[in-house]
Amino acid sequence: MLKLNNIAKVYRTTDVQTQALDAINLEIRPNEFVGIMGPSGCGKSTLLNVLGLVDQPTSGEYWFYGENVAGYSEDQLTAVRRKIGVGFIFQSFNLIDDLNVAENVEVALIYRRVAAGERRRRVTKVLEHVGLSHRAKHMPQQLSGGQQQRVAVARALVCEPKLILADEPTGNLDTANGEAVMQMLEQCVGNDTTVIMVTHAEAFAARAHRCIHLLDGRIVDPISAAA
Repeated sequence: MLKLNNIAKVYRTTDVQTQALDAINLEIRPNEFVGIMGPSGCGKSTLLNVLGLVDQPTSGEYWFYGENVAGYSEDQLTAVRRKIGVGFIFQSFNLIDDLNVAENVEVALIYRRVAAGERRRRVTKVLEHVGLSHRAKHMPQQLSGGQQQRVAVARALVCEPKLILADEPTGNLDTANGEAVMQMLEQCVGNDTTVIMVTHAEAFAARAHRCIHLLDGRIVDPISAAA
């Protein structure tokens, strides 16, 4: 379970202080599919980064699978991410241009120091799952946008994560490819993975088990968020 107690995130520069998150209280259960919606600049990506242990809150408690990780060092957060398994999917794909499809997926396992034979087995399996086995040796620039996003999904899945964080995963895709990615995320939830997705698409948000609405760094009800 993920539990945030009175989480705040403040960004400070010499002249400016920005309150990105303010008094966030949230519980997310195992195997839940949660959508996050709100206008640009409301704190959606910041919340996702805190949930994924990429960014630390300024104050508050964050209980991550039974462990209060607020205040952990970067090395400690990395160790927790590896232990639990956290996968990220981004709107911009973030593939490495100099690596082919299989190598892009394998990178996540190299960081985890998985043995070479096991890496090959997992990469082969996950590329079959996303329907890209025939593209394993292709470079990212040889793929369509939908195919590139499926590679990004495969990269997130190959580590067999308990938690997947998706930041506008369908934002750069047409309707058909967006639907394909949504079906993959829904299947992840069915396979005992928690999925948290930031989206602007109400139709996709409606397919989550529930949707969190943010406005000015705070959780609000849907009517307030739309006002």
